[in-house]
Amino acid sequence: MRIQTDIDRPILFRTVDKDVYQSTIKDGSIWLRSSHYYRKIEDQTRTDRSEGINGSKSSIPLHFKVREGNTIRIQGPGIIGCEIIPHYIMSLHGAAISDDCRHEFGGYTFGVKCIRRLSAEILYQASRQIDVHGYRYGQVAYQYTALSMSYDRRNVAIGLGGNPEVGVKSLDTDVLRKEPVEPFIFQDEWRIVIFPLKYLDNDSMKPLKINVSPEHFFEYISPKS
Repeated sequence: MRIQTDIDRPILFRTVDKDVYQSTIKDGSIWLRSSHYYRKIEDQTRTDRSEGINGSKSSIPLHFKVREGNTIRIQGPGIIGCEIIPHYIMSLHGAAISDDCRHEFGGYTFGVKCIRRLSAEILYQASRQIDVHGYRYGQVAYQYTALSMSYDRRNVAIGLGGNPEVGVKSLDTDVLRKEPVEPFIFQDEWRIVIFPLKYLDNDSMKPLKINVSPEHFFEYISPKS
């Protein structure tokens, strides 16, 4: 067991169950999933009701009144925010992941030699099945986003009415930002994200299955069976 990450690249891992571990190490098999999937799966370790949504809580009361519009007062633990455009996710993690989270993910951990090269091949392999208009990779920041009042009606969280119409929305949406709540803050998550024009077969719950070169990965922790 030794680190084989490229020089000047982040030391990253992926933890899964035994079957997924073996198929990735041997064949480079990867399943990319949508934010809709992570919001609905039965596995409580990975279920995240706010995945794919950038938002904020309102500890300070927010009082909105626009001309010819509604008067709204908001305060409380609920999340106000906007959904991010369609995307597929591959989650990785750094060395700071909690031991409990790693075991809940399956306990079999392999390393990634270079996230930049892996991201580029995932983009290429995904584009052979669907139309893709971009990708991102990086470390996830656990923080709320700011809210803004906007005349742009696209993806508004709360409509205030008015003339012209005003809405409340996330100031910016980012797939590398997540709500800072447990257990997700213990996962030290990194991710590779693919932005499709539409989901495979128009089904957001269907995985995008691809194969990349197994040379991107190295075996690291394989518990005794």
